[in-house]
Amino acid sequence: MALQQELQSDRSPSKILSINDFGLVAITRKRVKQSLERTLCTPCPYCQGAGMVKSPQTMCFEILEQTKAISKQVGASADVMLRCSPDVAEAFRTSEKEVFEEIEAYFGGPVTIESDPNLHQEQFDFAIM
Repeated sequence: MALQQELQSDRSPSKILSINDFGLVAITRKRVKQSLERTLCTPCPYCQGAGMVKSPQTMCFEILEQTKAISKQVGASADVMLRCSPDVAEAFRTSEKEVFEEIEAYFGGPVTIESDPNLHQEQFDFAIM
């Protein structure tokens, strides 16, 4: 009874559960304020708070999908430059070389890769001249 009276003055809603085998009383409290982490921090601008970013291989395939849409609007004789992060550029030169060849096939000619260390791994753009 005394414990219940004391908990009534607490601003956080709480419940008193049963006494366990060790003679301890279990009490649950509902959090009223935001956690300290949420108060002091903001979501990551790179992963939007997910804690994950897309892999270079995933980005290669996303660039391929974007290529399919862009190539329909661009003439086959245009010079094309792809600007992407260094990790994605390296993937195109090594493990995802076939994907890059497919991109070149969509544009009907060679595509120049420009590795830009200022770009985030999930950013890329095409320059069509």
